[in-house]
Amino acid sequence: RALSGHAGLSPHWDQLWQGGLSKGSRFDVGGVSRPLAAELSKRSHAPRPGMTALVPGCGRAYDALALAEHGFATVVAVDCSPAACDAARAELDASDSPAASRVEIRCADFFTLSSSRNNGGDDASFDFIWDCTFLCALEPSVRQQWAEATRALLAPDGTLLSCVFPIGEREGGPPYALSEPLVRGLLEPLGLEAVHVQGQHQLALEEQHRRPGDPLESVKERGTALMTWQVRTGGRQCM
Repeated sequence: RALSGHAGLSPHWDQLWQGGLSKGSRFDVGGVSRPLAAELSKRSHAPRPGMTALVPGCGRAYDALALAEHGFATVVAVDCSPAACDAARAELDASDSPAASRVEIRCADFFTLSSSRNNGGDDASFDFIWDCTFLCALEPSVRQQWAEATRALLAPDGTLLSCVFPIGEREGGPPYALSEPLVRGLLEPLGLEAVHVQGQHQLALEEQHRRPGDPLESVKERGTALMTWQVRTGGRQCM
């Protein structure tokens, strides 16, 4: 049942989902990711009515629901694994949150979203994109394609919040090791600017990404940074 042809995505992910991935096991963190929960508690990312958000590689859509509860009118949660999408719908159906109705689960190839938009398709741009453990799941050969697709899907005044994880010495993948300079090298040439950066050493240990069974100290070897990106305009100062 896996979608074929998703650029740079290992079949490993869909195989895990089809095998009955349980909540809180492997890469499923069992709830809203720690970096996003911390960020949403500090800053408002949905200050206007009617704002839209996109979560690629959504898994069980924990983060998509958190964004809907934060105030986004529509959250599109995308995953290429039909089994993951089924699990996401089941998670939303089991939720007692009224915001669950504002989350749309879409079983699709992320890269086709931007091509559909560029070819006059129905997909609008998004006010907010949350990338958490999606870029690191892709083969390094498609990172530039990821950057271009993300840029194409971001509204002119939109915000990309990028969870840079895992940071550290790591060979191979997935997940493939990332770094702040690597992500800058992908996005800055496309006209995006990092307007707020919480580096690995600025982000509190308990706010860094980790799986439920991983000890807190593990984030020192698989660190996290949060980078807030917007389309570059004249006179904007980095925070």
